[in-house]
Amino acid sequence: MPALRLLNTESQDKADYLHNQLTTDINVPSTYWECAESYLKGVGIYDVFLIEEQDFRNYKIFLHETGSFTKKQVFERTGFLRNLQKALIRNEYKELLDEIERCNTVQERLKGNVRNFLIRQGIHHVREIDYRTRELYESELRRTKTFSKSLEYLKTLDRIKQFDIRKEMETLSGRNKEQLKYEGQVIFLPYIPDQDIGSDFDYIQDKSELVWDFSQKASENLKRQIFQILCYALRNIKDSKDRRVRYLLPLRWMYEFCIEEGIDDIERLELEQIKKLETIVARKVVNVKNSMQIVDNSRKILFMSGKEIHWYANVWYMERFNFAPERVNPSNPVQRLSFYEVTNERNRELLQEYMKYQVGISDLALGNIRSQLCYIKKFLVYFNTIESICEITEEQIAEYFKLLQEQEIKAETVNRQIFDIHRFFAYLNVKGHIKGQIFDQNYYSQKVYPYHHDRSVQEDEYMEILKKLKFFPEVQRLIFLNLWATGLRISEVCTLKGDAYYWDGEDAWIKVYQIKMKAEKMIPISLVLYRIMKIYIKKHHIKSTDFLFNSKDGGAYRIGTFVKGFKASCKKYGIYISGETFKTHDYRHTLASSFYDDGVSIQTIRDYLGHNNENMTKQYIDYMPKRIEQANMEYFNQTENLLATGIIPKKRGEKTGK
Repeated sequence: MPALRLLNTESQDKADYLHNQLTTDINVPSTYWECAESYLKGVGIYDVFLIEEQDFRNYKIFLHETGSFTKKQVFERTGFLRNLQKALIRNEYKELLDEIERCNTVQERLKGNVRNFLIRQGIHHVREIDYRTRELYESELRRTKTFSKSLEYLKTLDRIKQFDIRKEMETLSGRNKEQLKYEGQVIFLPYIPDQDIGSDFDYIQDKSELVWDFSQKASENLKRQIFQILCYALRNIKDSKDRRVRYLLPLRWMYEFCIEEGIDDIERLELEQIKKLETIVARKVVNVKNSMQIVDNSRKILFMSGKEIHWYANVWYMERFNFAPERVNPSNPVQRLSFYEVTNERNRELLQEYMKYQVGISDLALGNIRSQLCYIKKFLVYFNTIESICEITEEQIAEYFKLLQEQEIKAETVNRQIFDIHRFFAYLNVKGHIKGQIFDQNYYSQKVYPYHHDRSVQEDEYMEILKKLKFFPEVQRLIFLNLWATGLRISEVCTLKGDAYYWDGEDAWIKVYQIKMKAEKMIPISLVLYRIMKIYIKKHHIKSTDFLFNSKDGGAYRIGTFVKGFKASCKKYGIYISGETFKTHDYRHTLASSFYDDGVSIQTIRDYLGHNNENMTKQYIDYMPKRIEQANMEYFNQTENLLATGIIPKKRGEKTGK
């Protein structure tokens, strides 16, 4: 009974609303609005605003069929209803009509349909149009219009909305003028405040990929992360195609995947989850690797922009930190430290705690920290099944070290791994995670024997390169000349500054910062190299503090970039470079061996190369075995030094006496 009473009340309210609309103009004869009211109630229309063109036609037919009205009376009564609707619309929707009228980017003939739809939806301002409005309009058009007409009218709606956004932005000022804000709602990219970007999406046929629903049921943290990454892509990726292919589409797939999997933090994505996402992406695109960059890009954006450092993240990005220069190798920078390979959560937490100490408090170079992390991760992955690495026994550690020693790894590398693992456990001990050191590193360390590297480059090989070097790109050409002529490490060449080369009045010198040794040194160079480099410095207006060779991001030239590019150039010009084993360090061996072969002392070569001890220098000299062999021959070729001296050969038939 109460429900029926409520229904009757609502019906009466609608009837009263219609009556009030029809009787707005008191000068109109009552027979006009009485007839219209009776008809509209009969067909279920209780709002003059909702009368469509077909309804007007039907009303006209109805009046004709009653036989009670002349043609003139039919015209007057239908005219009354039309004029009433226009008057009501002008009165209530004046601002909407003016806003649509001001839009000069669409044809007038197309505005009517859009205007009528918006009025039926009760929209009084263009700014009220959102994706839901567009969705309703598209649904209506599909029912009433052809496909081509539907697209035309939808495009008109978009143009009206975008025109209004531009006008609104012109009235605003300040840094928040075109900033997209998170409101937990649906975002339609063509409707974003920055219309320079919003208009980039006009060419996309499937507009559904431009819809980002932040109102759906999902982790609030996840939605905010996705929103943040979306904003970054919109602001910073200028190429529209690159933005869509490398960011927007993959980010959308990752968003859907995370919702389905119940993932609430992108920075804590696990390795298995990433592999599962990769399988899904592989069904959508051919270039899976390109699309999967979204995982790393997303983690980096979130890590770099956090108010505080996210030590809990599965990947740390070193750009976030302000390291002392001596801890960083600009030519081969450590870009990230990853932890997700360690799937045991407790062990990962302990590893992150230790690495936080190494990164934030210790003075170790990042390259050493990365190497240390690699060894410890390998160790922890092996013991993933243990609930906590703090419960490990010495017997289990001994088993692991035995496996290391059985592999084809140099003794010093094995010892380095043992040393790094020992330091990790020492930290756990100091922090109270374990009681006492579990093992003695000296017990497991292997004896290291001197090892000679035979790595000198043959003369015919580097001469072939030198003959064709003029065809190489300028930077490749000059880096190689410095390697070949000075024997510097590739990291030292890539980080040379504009003031590296100088003339003291008699000789040419080069000043080098030894990244490995964390010290500067000066060595003499040829006059030819000095002049070549001075011409290059002048040509490119290189300042004293600038890097001679720059990467794309303006930093030092990357070692990997040089090696890859140089090998490609050698292949292009038909130069043989010992297959795929080409190493820049080989030219350091070559120069050291050449010096020694010319009679330069070990001590002098050591100082030139910048080694701490002569044993290291001896490993660089490939002619040393030949020199020893030659000295032996010269010594024993002297009669007094012959091993056979003093031995009297026995004559045939002679007996040996005692």
